[in-house]
Amino acid sequence: MSRCVSMDEVVNCALGAIINAHNEYLKWTDGEWLWNAPEYFITVRIAESIANLEKKKFVTMEDNVSYILDHAHAKGSGRIHSDIRTKGRFDVVLWWADGLTPRAVIEVKNGVHIFKKIEEDLKRIKEVLKRKTTNSKIQFGVIAFYISQQYKNTAKDKLQKQINNIFMQAKAIVGDIFKIEQYGQDLIFCEDDQNAYCPVVFLIKR
Repeated sequence: MSRCVSMDEVVNCALGAIINAHNEYLKWTDGEWLWNAPEYFITVRIAESIANLEKKKFVTMEDNVSYILDHAHAKGSGRIHSDIRTKGRFDVVLWWADGLTPRAVIEVKNGVHIFKKIEEDLKRIKEVLKRKTTNSKIQFGVIAFYISQQYKNTAKDKLQKQINNIFMQAKAIVGDIFKIEQYGQDLIFCEDDQNAYCPVVFLIKR
């Protein structure tokens, strides 16, 4: 058994989990799309997908931010940036294989239509990765979200442009310090050239 889940595997787990959640909710409701579901439904499916990998891993949910920073050796002394929101919680945390220190934080959003919906989470991940870089064990962050939209025509092309626009705004915030990569834009599902949805992942890494 490999000792470490790769970043690519985390990305693929998140994308696949969002698609599966959409299809599952579609069956449960006899036709309703995933944007109608509670966000937590997607979060659980993503955590479950990573946990089911045939690799040694340690996955937790709804962990306190201050607690994670402390265990990642990223807390230390000095003022913690307000964007980190230390009294809040991370949706999903992937720990190093030994289960002793956090490796990645994952934030999940449903019903994203504009950049504003993920802006706070993006800034949080940026500041977490910046925090105590010499000692911190946190290697990367992920924002995974579901986006759907209805257009009069050319729905796939228009949704692609919408996703790219959100990504460019995200890149403007973190791209000067960290590498940010976009995944899922090749997985747009389109219905009657009017209704389209897509799983999207932004990977932010040192």
